[in-house]
Amino acid sequence: MENKLVKTIGLKNNLELKIYDSSKKMAGDRWLVKMVAHVDIPVSSVPETFHDLQHDPDSNKDEIMKLLGNTVTFEQKRERFFIDESKKESVFNEICDHFVKSTINYLSHPDFPKKYLIIKFRGKKKKALLEAAVDQCRTE
Repeated sequence: MENKLVKTIGLKNNLELKIYDSSKKMAGDRWLVKMVAHVDIPVSSVPETFHDLQHDPDSNKDEIMKLLGNTVTFEQKRERFFIDESKKESVFNEICDHFVKSTINYLSHPDFPKKYLIIKFRGKKKKALLEAAVDQCRTE
C-alpha cells in the first residue's frame, strides 16, 4: 500500500506534521501496521541557521543549500507486526496518538527547524568529507 495521508497538524513554529498510513497486508488477515510522520523544513525559511553554520570552517550559504537542497524532511516511523485485520485501525490510531503526544512539543519548539537543519548539514558534510577521503585513498 502507498503512503496515505491521514492527518495534518499545524505546529506552533509554522511547520506542518503530516502523518501517513503505510500499512500493508502480510499474510491472510495479518497486517504490518505502519505510521510514517513527516515534517518538511524549507531551508531558506530558517535564515539564522545560515549564520550559525557560518561558524563552521568553509561553510557558506551556497554550500549549505547545495548539501541540503531546498527542503529537509524530518521523518519518523512506527510499526507493529502481525496485527489482526479487525484491530488494524485501532492499532494505527493508538500508534499515531502516542507518537503525537510524545513528540508534539519537540516538533513545535521554535528552535526545532534550526537545530534539525544544523544536525542534517553537519551529518551530510561529514559524509561528503569521508567519501572524498576514501576516493583519495583509492586513487593513491
